[in-house]
Amino acid sequence: MTDTRPPLLTTGAFSRASRLSLKALRLYDELGLLPPERVEEASGYRYYTAEQVETARLIALLRVIEMPLVDIRALLEAPPEERAHLVETHWAAAQGLHTRRAAVARHLIHTLRGDPMPRSYEVQRRDVPAQTVVTTRRRLFLPDLSAYIGSSIDRLYAEVRAQGAEPAGAPIVIYHGEVGVDSDGPVEVCVPYTGTLRPSGDLSLREERAHTEAFVTVRKADFEYHELMAAYDAVDRYARAHGTRNGLSVREVYPYDWEGAGPDDPAGEVACPFHPAEVPA
Repeated sequence: MTDTRPPLLTTGAFSRASRLSLKALRLYDELGLLPPERVEEASGYRYYTAEQVETARLIALLRVIEMPLVDIRALLEAPPEERAHLVETHWAAAQGLHTRRAAVARHLIHTLRGDPMPRSYEVQRRDVPAQTVVTTRRRLFLPDLSAYIGSSIDRLYAEVRAQGAEPAGAPIVIYHGEVGVDSDGPVEVCVPYTGTLRPSGDLSLREERAHTEAFVTVRKADFEYHELMAAYDAVDRYARAHGTRNGLSVREVYPYDWEGAGPDDPAGEVACPFHPAEVPA
């Protein structure tokens, strides 16, 4: 009987047809993204079908837009009608990352040149009394930060009310470490309350001690990591110029209606606790 199956392509021929390097083909084989149709047991030679060229070129294009290999695997395993949506989701995240990186680059250029910052803040000062707070804390990276803050605030308010206590102040987000691409905090979300509460699960109760803090009001449009750097710089400079840092971590305070705020409306505050310098008598 005559074999009517189309001939298989050697690794070299497949590499030329797909425009993927031999190194890339070996990697994609190891990861299960593009396994050869057949591998000769004796020689180890790998052979591909002509139909696999389309998959290879798809993988190559996805790598051009820097889609991670694990996400490419998910895309290849997804139904064809879902693949475009997965690319859209990846590209939206990539564009957001590019926007953040561009803003950080502008911030670094302004700082290293000694140029005035494009946005300046009027720093104010206030005394904050001791507060009893219910808190939750987590280590996470920048892409997960906003969702964690929003869900944690909602959860803490719900817990306070469910136990018959009352919220007694604006939510506070305390950064006990840098949150970025390589640093994971931790971040603590707090809600002040009055009444009686019992800790449950990962929620804990503690007293946030009285302190003085420098703070600035930030409009909603500027509540992005890259835009907030100017606000954090402003309060830190004020605190060091008018006293010394007191060991409490920098924080964001949310006394405004976040959902109802427009882009140019105040949406929150950035604050830096410090010990004020004594004024000579």
